[in-house]
Amino acid sequence: MFSIKLARQLALPVMSLCATVLFTSCDSSDDSPAPVVEENPFVVSLAIKGSDGGFTYYTVPFEDVMSGALSAEGQGIEQPGYYDFTQIDNTIYSIGGLSDVNVVSISQNAAGELTQIGNVSFANPLSDIVKADDNTLVALEMAPNSDMVKFHTIDANTVKVTSTKQHPVSDITELSAPAYSGMRISGNHLFLSYYISDPNTFATPYTDAAQIAVYSYPGLEFQKVIEDTRTGPVGGFNIKSGLIKDGKGDIYALSHSNPANGYSQTTKEGGILRIKSGETAFDQDYFFDIEEINGGKNIAHLKYLGNGKAFAEINTADNDQQERWTDGPLRSAVIDLYNKTVTYIDGIPEHAGNGRRLAALHHENFVYLPVPEGNSIYVYKIDVENHTATKGAEVEANFVAGLFKL
Repeated sequence: MFSIKLARQLALPVMSLCATVLFTSCDSSDDSPAPVVEENPFVVSLAIKGSDGGFTYYTVPFEDVMSGALSAEGQGIEQPGYYDFTQIDNTIYSIGGLSDVNVVSISQNAAGELTQIGNVSFANPLSDIVKADDNTLVALEMAPNSDMVKFHTIDANTVKVTSTKQHPVSDITELSAPAYSGMRISGNHLFLSYYISDPNTFATPYTDAAQIAVYSYPGLEFQKVIEDTRTGPVGGFNIKSGLIKDGKGDIYALSHSNPANGYSQTTKEGGILRIKSGETAFDQDYFFDIEEINGGKNIAHLKYLGNGKAFAEINTADNDQQERWTDGPLRSAVIDLYNKTVTYIDGIPEHAGNGRRLAALHHENFVYLPVPEGNSIYVYKIDVENHTATKGAEVEANFVAGLFKL
């Protein structure tokens, strides 16, 4: 299975974007039909390791993910290399890295086929893409070998860059290269979370405070860096969930300093901070002390559900007992950001993560989560109200890079 350890060995960040990738069906015939399923399918991006040690990703539609086996054999959009997947509205964005470095959108056309639109490239690694409004995306380019932070505004319909704004890295730190951990837009501001990581050794020498850079939106002008010493840096290596936003526009910032997610030291307890909608400072009246409430265990991954609730993957080991780069061991839970509670899910075994963006789907009152068990992977359907889980289909892949519903 792909892990943070492998990503580190490949000298990530892995989101570099500069070349062109040819998409084909898994069938080698040039006139093979595109995969077709009924309206609003599940879509799974399956990562399969080749004999050369590299991975190929197959993005495949399925009518059901709770029975049988999910296989890419003979179908799917094929992408050899490294890819990160994120869904915005009814479109999946495939972000290439390493030697295959472009961005393409994947959606379902009127005939029920999975199709690709656009093909945009960048000079340096792309860290993430987030939604600004129904027609606009913002992409971030913040590479360890660059002294600039670049924001690209992208037309969501054509996947073409409409404008670029850049600022010197020195605006946000004079220390070693900042590593991306999260980005959200709320009202007239864009919030960018990061932590300090040596690009050569991946050591994290500064863990005494949370820092978030604040930019105007839509102007994308740098305004300031806000800092809070109640907890450590926001987010972790490659998991991209340092910041989430609720329905009111409040921003929540997750700090954990987990060695399992890339930290070489931990000097502050983990917790969650808040920036209230319309504000550009941390709310001093809010602190969700995760370690105190949860017996010293820290949240590694977060996915917002609604009404103040979020799905969480929680490391079951204390920070001083974690093996670095393992992204685990993890237990699944639902946290209440407003009432500051943690409720674990029954029926899911303790498991490891993939060392990357969480491949979990929130649909209606359920979260669908691929869970590795031994040498296999199974989809679990989690009832986020009753906190129970049902075991579903077996996944025929080395790991799942994305799970979506169109």
